[in-house]
Amino acid sequence: MNSKQCPTCGSANIYQESATIYRCGDCFDKLPIGGMMDSPPPKVYGTSKQKSKTDSFKNWKNLITGITVTWLVLGSTFFTYFQNFKSTLNTTTEEETVSIPVDPNLESIEIIPEGEFEYTTAIPDVLGNLYFVGKFTNSSGKSILMPKFTVSLFNESKENIKTSEGYAEKNVVNDGESVIFQVLVEDAPSYFNFDINVTATTLPNETIKPNLVLKQIDIKRTLSKELILVGKIQNKSNFTTNYTRISCLLINKQEKTVDYATVSLEKEDFLPKEVQNFELNFPRSKQVPNFYYCETDAITKENVKAN
Repeated sequence: MNSKQCPTCGSANIYQESATIYRCGDCFDKLPIGGMMDSPPPKVYGTSKQKSKTDSFKNWKNLITGITVTWLVLGSTFFTYFQNFKSTLNTTTEEETVSIPVDPNLESIEIIPEGEFEYTTAIPDVLGNLYFVGKFTNSSGKSILMPKFTVSLFNESKENIKTSEGYAEKNVVNDGESVIFQVLVEDAPSYFNFDINVTATTLPNETIKPNLVLKQIDIKRTLSKELILVGKIQNKSNFTTNYTRISCLLINKQEKTVDYATVSLEKEDFLPKEVQNFELNFPRSKQVPNFYYCETDAITKENVKAN
């Protein structure tokens, strides 16, 4: 056997491990010192079966270790997520089962208030929609909150073919007070007649409203043939108001609404005794109406009073 070959496996892949030790690069057996003093060839990793088995074992070991670590991480993540989900579910369940006490002195109920409808008209637009507009006077004997108006369209067979809902321009309507309403019916079909109903929630006490007075009202026609209504509004209350607005209906000789508009004052605080100008545009009306109906509404600003 060649002195530069491994006596165990016959490999020529010999390298010097230390000053006195030579070793086979394939089977890793220690070689006799005699006859090995010549420098061995550079170290080259062999491809013997023993080396292949060792590398294969290491690869499988690393793969199994990686899979184990991955499952541990995923298991910890899923456990944490489950605990958080369970905690959230318990919290949600507890919140849903909390009972809210109802004030027995509130005495607010939903009613169909008695009242009178006036100037009710269906005004079309260019998109095929209808705006049912008019005035409702509350005569229920109670103040009502958020009156909701429901318009139902019927065909000649008295079948309901369309229903829409809308609200009044005022949130609170005291007994004997009137309010303008508007209900939009989108893509309105052809109908034979219609019906309007109103529902609202009662208020235990009458709401004190600001005393807003309209005066010097006049209707003019612009150069583009549109009608405008101009006038003045005065706050005769002893307190400041916010979100002050004016709503008006233009009415013809048949007592039908031909146009309507709403405008809010640009100035936020409307001071006591103050007077402001206002203007409403009516682009749909082509003829001067026979008369008009206007109303005001505002929110009382708290803790601000006249000197």
